[in-house]
Amino acid sequence: MSTNKFVSESETDVIILGAGPSGLMTAYWMARYGIRTRIVDKCPTKVFTGHADGIRMRTLEIFDSMGIYHRVEHEAHPAVEPGFWVPGPEGNLIRQGPITPSQVFESPYHHMLLSQGRIERFVLDSIREYSDIEVERGVLAESLEYDETLGSTNEYPITVTLSHRGSDNDITIPGNLEDVEWDDLTRQRKRASGKKEIIKAKYIIGCDGAHSWTRKQLDIPFEGASTEHIWGVIDVVPISNFPDIRRLGTVTSPAGTILVIPRERKLVRFYVPVHVANDETPNGRFDRSTITPEKIKARVQAILSPYTFDFQILDWWTAYQIGQRIAPTFAKGDHAFLAGDAVHTHSPKVGLGMNVSMQDGFNIGWKVALVIAGVADPAILNTYNEERHRIAELLLEFDKLWSSYFTAETKPPEDGAPGKTENMIKVVEEFQSFADGVKAFYGDSPLVCKGINEHEGPAFAVHLVPGERVSPAKLRQPADATIRWSMGIMESDGPFRLVVLAGDIRDQEQKARVDALGSWLMGLDESKPSVLTRYTSIPGRFDSLVDTLTIHSAPWTEVEFFDFPDSLRPFDPVMGWGYEKIWCDDPCVWDRDCDGKAYERWGVDRVRGAMFILRPDQYVGWVGELEDVEGLTRYLDGFLIRKRHQVHSQ
Repeated sequence: MSTNKFVSESETDVIILGAGPSGLMTAYWMARYGIRTRIVDKCPTKVFTGHADGIRMRTLEIFDSMGIYHRVEHEAHPAVEPGFWVPGPEGNLIRQGPITPSQVFESPYHHMLLSQGRIERFVLDSIREYSDIEVERGVLAESLEYDETLGSTNEYPITVTLSHRGSDNDITIPGNLEDVEWDDLTRQRKRASGKKEIIKAKYIIGCDGAHSWTRKQLDIPFEGASTEHIWGVIDVVPISNFPDIRRLGTVTSPAGTILVIPRERKLVRFYVPVHVANDETPNGRFDRSTITPEKIKARVQAILSPYTFDFQILDWWTAYQIGQRIAPTFAKGDHAFLAGDAVHTHSPKVGLGMNVSMQDGFNIGWKVALVIAGVADPAILNTYNEERHRIAELLLEFDKLWSSYFTAETKPPEDGAPGKTENMIKVVEEFQSFADGVKAFYGDSPLVCKGINEHEGPAFAVHLVPGERVSPAKLRQPADATIRWSMGIMESDGPFRLVVLAGDIRDQEQKARVDALGSWLMGLDESKPSVLTRYTSIPGRFDSLVDTLTIHSAPWTEVEFFDFPDSLRPFDPVMGWGYEKIWCDDPCVWDRDCDGKAYERWGVDRVRGAMFILRPDQYVGWVGELEDVEGLTRYLDGFLIRKRHQVHSQ
């Protein structure tokens, strides 16, 4: 320990710099796995107003798997059927649309709009539910040393010096805080200021935004450029006679193009072009002090004309210069990683920044946690850059196309040529699978066992594609009539999930196949160790890194819970039978979404079934038939650490 009373030294497994969306999602996994974690942020408080607001389909699926979707749904504003307004033949504005997404039935989760501050609140509450990890605010990182010669997971190659600035100064407190937000402020004000601290860590994850201090310390470039276009953003309660003032969409007039985004609490956000930088702009940067809410308001009024626009309530505003940048790598060595805006930035008008950032954190968090816990091969960390860098590239490609339509001049199209609105719709449709998260494009790796055709699953489960998410389906639990969407059932709680699609066990041959799988999972044959007991566990958290979930296809009244092998319906001497482990794909007359067609969505035969491994982050890792226990074991052996007696016995 240091002899200086103002400097302390301590160790932690992982230090996360930045408590925005990507940092909190990373911390969520540390909480679930019980990893020693420090998460610090230089800002004195969390986000309360403004910032990101769009929540896409895939993110909502993840929220359901985390158990927080219901809170989002309760507060958020839907963002469906966007409209496009364009100049009419008489100089007025006319509506084109609304536009119905082509993938409307792909998922029950549809684009929603809610303040980033509320989303952060929900994730913070989840972190607290599973750990004592707290965000330390008003803490500035002053130096970073990274000894890349230290490679063992028991060593501490990262050294960070922190300065605690306290939280009493420079805090602007909005007047609409929830009670729990006041609790956060009270807790932060108790922290001492002036303290310096030296932290030794096994891993560092930089989630500290577009001007990332961590990225600069790691000497990772940030490639790209800013455009000459400067935008203003206001969150207001509008007073207007514009018909679609509460509907997501764009308005294009001779005065320019704006994006209209309805929000919670009667707020509406407007993205507005306000200025074009030129050769006279010093260093190509604009003076933010020249942009005011009044100037933004005047631009909205001009573009919406002849409709009126005014407001009395201004909740938040900002101005920014559009830029698309990406880091060439999201990792430095084996112990330093970057996520979110720290490695990719773009204009906020595509409504994807918070989503992609959160999914960065959701990807790297469980991988680092498993390695720290000593239950997974450190080689899995290489898959983070491989999987997420491609997503960031697609994000910037989408943004370059989409943003260009907001700054392009509005001219009548030539005869037979598509107009500006038609081109915007075309871009949306071209990138929709990516933007909504329907496709992840994760390639072959130790964590993704691709087949012959990387874009399809095997012939017996053609729509279960390794490296992609599982299409949601509503299922019923026979034991108590519970009906839930599959994403909520396939919980993101830590283990890999072996999903057994047991088919129709009324068929005796099929029941024999399921029973044989169950016997193997019980570990009755010592020559073929079960994956449920084969791998190192995390004491106090998980007895097994592989959990089971069974979904059969027979009518629930014709198959009983106790018809399944014991290994698929585990018994706890205190909690009793695991009724929540058995579900069925059977239609329900009182819930039209429960249509009994999950097997069809997944491309699986209703009698023979199949099985697959779902990674902790909800992506398919491996798919096989019920007999393919060797293929399943080989896949998991590729990255999970076997127990010592399992290794010695083979």
